[in-house]
Amino acid sequence: MKKIYLAFIVLITINSCEVLEKPFNTEEDCAGIIGGDNICGCTDINAFNYNNTANFDNGTCCLISGCTNPLALNFDSLACIENDSCEYENGAILGCTDLLASNYDIEATEEDNSCIPYIKNVLIEDFTGHLCPNCPDAARELDAIHDIYGKQIIGIAIHVSKSFARPYPPSQTNFQYDFRTYWGDEWDIAYGISAMGLPRGMVNRIGYPDNHRLGKDEWASTVTEELTKELNFGINIETSNDSIIISSRILNNISGGYNIVVCLTESNIINWQKDGQENVEDYTHNHVLKVVLKDELLSNYTNYIAGQQIKKIINYDLASLEQFNINYSQNTAELGNGNAGGWDASNMSIIAYIYDNTTQEILQVEEIHLNN
Repeated sequence: MKKIYLAFIVLITINSCEVLEKPFNTEEDCAGIIGGDNICGCTDINAFNYNNTANFDNGTCCLISGCTNPLALNFDSLACIENDSCEYENGAILGCTDLLASNYDIEATEEDNSCIPYIKNVLIEDFTGHLCPNCPDAARELDAIHDIYGKQIIGIAIHVSKSFARPYPPSQTNFQYDFRTYWGDEWDIAYGISAMGLPRGMVNRIGYPDNHRLGKDEWASTVTEELTKELNFGINIETSNDSIIISSRILNNISGGYNIVVCLTESNIINWQKDGQENVEDYTHNHVLKVVLKDELLSNYTNYIAGQQIKKIINYDLASLEQFNINYSQNTAELGNGNAGGWDASNMSIIAYIYDNTTQEILQVEEIHLNN
């Protein structure tokens, strides 16, 4: 009788175990949360390295600037960002003296082995819309690629077309914001993107004019190929309250016609988005194109020499640019409503890229925070 009773207890115990349904994620994210999707970084807006896409502070915020070179007379061990205040014996100025490095210092008189080479970056232009139910999958794919390659991947979300990006009529309370821009609509027409259905995008505009319109599942392999290409241009961006300086460095002797584009994007925009069968009220829109400040010839030259630098200074007024978008939505965009303002400069970035004006291929791209 005791044996039967013990067998019954064992049977009850086995049958009561909870079974987890697959698939399930057992990996920790950067915040240590199992199955989480946090973006870690500095979340202090006053820090030099503020990351406007981060939602979990990882303790890396840099709040002190000073001389960071231990060879300097006034080296500051607490400083985490260089402010060009270092002083040296005999008046020497230490720095990078390599003309082709990203941090070349024209004033340096002595090499300090600090030179940082330019690296190849890739631009993914994600044509999207808040009424496109499959478009969030493309945004997640862009984020996944960024997680692999980091800052080498730069994205722009371009909301286009009446079908996918128009605001709803005033009689409805949702989907009232108009994310469309004059430049996004022009690019959509020029490259024929939304006519093939969304989501769709371009990776460095490779394949133009016939094979440049890529589905999201084609982006990763194209990025891998692009990152292996030789780099002919380097780009540095400096910014102040009302001006931007773009310095383009020629890295090899090359010839051809090239254009430079400078635009502003905004992240952390909380607004409506269709996501599958759901209408999400508090969806986070990132990398949203706001304005194109320049799209012009890099220079009048057609032959370039390695080491050559080309500078462009752009003065801008953010309020005027915002009003331009409002007017475009109100007066030009099909079914627009003028609800295109509310820009937040603290969440905005500058993107600059150089492209071949014959093939349209983007050869290098760079991005910094607007308030860097």
